[in-house]
Amino acid sequence: MATALTPVGVREAKNRFSELATEVNATGRALVVLRNNKPWVTIAPADAESAERRRRAEALKALTQSIESAADEHAWDASLSDKELLGEERERRFG
Repeated sequence: MATALTPVGVREAKNRFSELATEVNATGRALVVLRNNKPWVTIAPADAESAERRRRAEALKALTQSIESAADEHAWDASLSDKELLGEERERRFG
């Protein structure tokens, strides 16, 4: 699991529980709740499956961004068919 979120006091955790729980699940990072300035409890995502979904979503986002930036760099000949474009790309990548 990633590093923990900034610890919060019991009163703040009570008042902002829904918001904090949403942040914990969205980031996959644990949140320490303090009582008298000492760690008391930790709020953490419930399951590893949600962390895996989050990791895959982030990987997909990164892949999408790399494809979009590559699309900006390369223009293609609109007169070529999809099959011809794929053939050219295979030739370029694999020789």
